[in-house]
Amino acid sequence: MEVEIFTVKPSGRLIPLFGERIHAGFESPATDYEEERIDLNDYVSSYPEATFYARVIGDCMVGSGIFDGDLLVVNRSLTPSNGDVVVGVLDGDFILRVYLKSGRDEYLMPDNPKYKPIKRTECTQFQIWGVVPHTILNQLNRKHVRADRLQQFLR
Repeated sequence: MEVEIFTVKPSGRLIPLFGERIHAGFESPATDYEEERIDLNDYVSSYPEATFYARVIGDCMVGSGIFDGDLLVVNRSLTPSNGDVVVGVLDGDFILRVYLKSGRDEYLMPDNPKYKPIKRTECTQFQIWGVVPHTILNQLNRKHVRADRLQQFLR
């Protein structure tokens, strides 16, 4: 796995900050490469007019690696299918869950055992507002957990 570092120009375009890649594993056999410019919006959506970003509040999706404070990329043009992380509206409030269809039944499932599934019924209506194809993780919020876990290898 390789990591490249970019900076944002006033035009909104991303340009490489370093001319060299930072390797997070073995040396790549393809060390000669052509400079590539990326735009995060191009990466996360083919339909930018239907895409927006939302910040996570809460812990109902920690089993899927989505934590409090992370940033979601939500695409309203996508149709949800089994296992998709979705933003839904339930009783006027936005919620984050996994869409699950079992037979004719539809559910919004949390990925944390502290929370209960929500089944679509006549009394409990929910609307799928968008599918989450990407998340942007805040690695600084996880450094203490990562350090604790990796220190076990030193024992």
